[in-house]
Amino acid sequence: MFKSKVDCVSFNLQVGKTLEETVEMILRLMGYQTKASTTLHTRKPYIHAEVHHPKGKKRFLIECMQHIEGLVGIKEVERFCAQTAHAREKAQADAGLLVSNTGFSPEAISWCAKNCSFVQLKTYGQIISKSANVRKLQRRFNM
Repeated sequence: MFKSKVDCVSFNLQVGKTLEETVEMILRLMGYQTKASTTLHTRKPYIHAEVHHPKGKKRFLIECMQHIEGLVGIKEVERFCAQTAHAREKAQADAGLLVSNTGFSPEAISWCAKNCSFVQLKTYGQIISKSANVRKLQRRFNM
């Protein structure tokens, strides 16, 4: 049986797909227009997503971190915040979303809340839960 909720969530990834591919597919189902960036040498792949909102278009830079075990730490969150800030300066993104299959350390969550208001930290389970809520609304309103 599963040792924790984290183990259970990690098995919900589509077979043969990376975390990035699965998250991109979920975002498309939620109505986002997505484009995956290519991986160059040691750079991580990113997803660029945009959604049209009544208040205007919103663009996101999304990175997925798939760990075998352990939480995403403050160093990874700081690095992603810096990359998102750079993308904001170049008008390539309005906000960032860092997705992890294992979760985030309390220090990373605290640091991000205090220093990086334009980045959200979400677990894969939270993304799945949000997509399920969106699909329920779509069925309810026959969308």
